[in-house]
Amino acid sequence: MSWFALFVYSGLAATLLPGGSEILFASLLMEQPEHAFWLWLIATLGNSLGGYVTFFMGGLLARRLRQTETAPKQTIRYRLEQMFTLPAKRVDQLHSYGAWLLLLSWVPIIGDGFCLAAGYLGWPKKLCLSLIFTGKAARYGVLLLWLA
Repeated sequence: MSWFALFVYSGLAATLLPGGSEILFASLLMEQPEHAFWLWLIATLGNSLGGYVTFFMGGLLARRLRQTETAPKQTIRYRLEQMFTLPAKRVDQLHSYGAWLLLLSWVPIIGDGFCLAAGYLGWPKKLCLSLIFTGKAARYGVLLLWLA
């Protein structure tokens, strides 16, 4: 398998599509241990890019819902408080500290949801994108250290 395939598969695995890139990463790492850093970097960049796509999909979803709303009170905050029965205090906490959940963006199944929710809730882009990258880098870093 090529490094490009690792990049593409890592990216697709980080979107809402199913898949795990760890097996490909591990097999390439065993075949080419001298290129461990570059394999880690390629997998991290691909996986981060997939997380970024999911983040921006959440932002587009929020924008789309805002455009179709007829009642002025139907904001994202309103949906969280009323439709999901979250108290206002929890919504404020979610907006204050929620971006740090993106350090767990590497976790299968729920990590993609965190990225989508972050974009949907309009959390700060720079912070979110850097936390997504950090979480994804840690994922492959731990795997690299475990296999080395």
